Amino acid sequence: MKIAILSDVHDNVSNLLTALYYAEKQHCTHLLYLGDIAEVSTLRVLLDSWNHPADIVFGNNEYDLRAHTELVQQYPLACHHGDEGTLCLQGRRIYISHYPRNAFIAADCGDYDAVFYGHTHVAEQRQHRQTLVANPGEVGGIRRLPGFGVYDTAINEMSIHPL
Repeated sequence: MKIAILSDVHDNVSNLLTALYYAEKQHCTHLLYLGDIAEVSTLRVLLDSWNHPADIVFGNNEYDLRAHTELVQQYPLACHHGDEGTLCLQGRRIYISHYPRNAFIAADCGDYDAVFYGHTHVAEQRQHRQTLVANPGEVGGIRRLPGFGVYDTAINEMSIHPL
């Protein structure tokens, strides 16, 4: 299974739509969103444009948390996990958070195959013991060139895809 990993859109709807288009081209059938989408209207664009399951966590730039949560509840394929989430996809135990500190704490416990985070806007991945720890970088293109990640559950690796 291939999973689109997106973070830090910061209301750049054009880049968001481009990332979703390329995620479809990569045959992604699930999406993990790691926070900082910003406005509820941008979240609506994501949910209206993505026709597969999506798991979402808050970043530090979602100011109306209640509105975000209530919007996601209207989409049967989407789940909002609050500040952090754990899930199992294709037998892979996955942890998601916006914050690197939370991700590395989760990786330290050894309970996950993959841990994903955002916040730093820097695309990177590394092995921490037996756990993949990865950041897809930013979709928004604010501090870095925009891009997103594609996680392959079969090989437990994430590839970076520039926009």
